[in-house]
Amino acid sequence: MWHTEIKKFNIGLVAVGVMLTAAVQVIAQSPNPEPVQQKVLDSVRMTLEADRQTIGVADRLRLTLSVEAPTDITVTLPEAADTLGPFRVQSQTPTGPSPSAPQTQQWKLEYILEADAAGELTIPALRVTFRRQDAAEAAASQHLSTDPLTIKVISVLPDDADVTAPQDIAPPVALLRRGLPPWIWIVAAGLAGLGVAILIGWWYRRRQRCRIAPAPPLPAHVLALQALHRLEQQNLIGQQQIDAFYVQLSAILRRYVEWRFRLRAPEQTTEEFLAATLTSGGLLTTHRDSLRTFLQHCDLVKFARHEPTADDMQRTFDSAKAFVNQTADDQVRVAADAVGAEA
Repeated sequence: MWHTEIKKFNIGLVAVGVMLTAAVQVIAQSPNPEPVQQKVLDSVRMTLEADRQTIGVADRLRLTLSVEAPTDITVTLPEAADTLGPFRVQSQTPTGPSPSAPQTQQWKLEYILEADAAGELTIPALRVTFRRQDAAEAAASQHLSTDPLTIKVISVLPDDADVTAPQDIAPPVALLRRGLPPWIWIVAAGLAGLGVAILIGWWYRRRQRCRIAPAPPLPAHVLALQALHRLEQQNLIGQQQIDAFYVQLSAILRRYVEWRFRLRAPEQTTEEFLAATLTSGGLLTTHRDSLRTFLQHCDLVKFARHEPTADDMQRTFDSAKAFVNQTADDQVRVAADAVGAEA
């Protein structure tokens, strides 16, 4: 009976040993835990975290430095750098401060690193400076530094690979057949260019023949009345857009005078224009006083910042329209291209 109990006990020990061995193997085969460091000084907490403990020589490592501190503390992250020890910095992205908890804010600095060599490479310590906002002296600044962090970088080549060993000779490669002589390609390119030129010329002549004939000239007063109608449709008087209204109205009337009486009204001041009307004679001299009143009223608005009422604006518009109707002449016409140039 005792022999039976001892035998069962020995079997139980063997079973426990097998289970422990299996557990050790599972732990040994599991991936390395993410390396995390935490440092705390007063109310400031700093965390350094790498996404992996082991990377390939062609992989990238993500390294995140985060700092949490009360809202009355200012944190200065490490300065930008091209390298961190044996690692090249591909990018570094600072963020923050951003709220993370009541009366707490967070800063982050994320690195993307690459290694040029295999082995156990060490990232040097990163230093963070912080101080309270109400501290007046630079000596009140405090510092927190991470510990150096070791990352294992493995090569993609086998351990016994010999990169200096000579390679086998490649098998023979069939040579390409000799191409056409260069002059054939030159002639072909010239013929292709000639064909493109002929096609472009044919298209241009066809487009010229299909071009729409220009619109016939219109009387100057018709064009001016059309412009006045468009101005009236904008309802600038009702919207009390005084400057825009008088600028457009003055330009329409001056352009009409240029077309109708061959005077360079748009380029002249009011005094120069009124003086020119004396020498032009004819119908324009008859309406010189109404033109003077109209132009001087426009100048008061544009240059003296006069603010007319809506009734004043309507009377000015009506006087300009009356001037166009009273000086209309169907024989004085304006070409369509001239209208486009003035618009």
